[in-house]
Amino acid sequence: MDTLIAPSLVDYVTAHSTPPDEVLRDLADATRLAAGDAARMQVSADQGALLTLLTRLTGARRAVEVGVFTGYSTLCIARGLAPGGRLLACDVSAEWTAVGQPFWARAGVAERIDLRLAPALATLRALPHDADLDFAFVDAHKPEYPDYYAEIVPRLRPGGLIVLDNMFLGGRVLEADRTDAQTTAVRTLNATIAADDRVDAVLLPVRDGVTVARRR
Repeated sequence: MDTLIAPSLVDYVTAHSTPPDEVLRDLADATRLAAGDAARMQVSADQGALLTLLTRLTGARRAVEVGVFTGYSTLCIARGLAPGGRLLACDVSAEWTAVGQPFWARAGVAERIDLRLAPALATLRALPHDADLDFAFVDAHKPEYPDYYAEIVPRLRPGGLIVLDNMFLGGRVLEADRTDAQTTAVRTLNATIAADDRVDAVLLPVRDGVTVARRR
């Protein structure tokens, strides 16, 4: 994972956040075994703790995740749902999502998760336009971030949250000469969110930058 935070501080943050339990630790190990260097795409333990906390704080019953990978963040969100809550988890990879599914079952949350293997934008656009989503987490194809945001925010209830990962891109958003699709999309979305009068938002210096926006 790209991060602008000193490794010593990362270790301190990890040591002073709610630690992952055995299921999450085993899922992280399984991800490293299956994915090798690609395991860096998995959210960190402190980010997972943050997702569970935010989901619980909103009392979320209807949640959406864009970008599952091996399902660590999926498990963290599902655990935070209110009784009867459901998580629509969007991804395109049967291979990577299969890594996490046994761990969802071990944690007792598999029945809360509706995994959709299809392009996320198509899944989002097919959702009702009612403003009834409580929580959304985005950690997927960066050039499509502005489109994910555009589809999700109108569907959030007042008080609902959207959380987006990798909003620093390892600091590349600060490099004006970078004009690749990934950097341009995230830089544009950062500006869009800051000016969006539908939400209250903060870009947190957590790992590679985490934006939390609350629908007004």
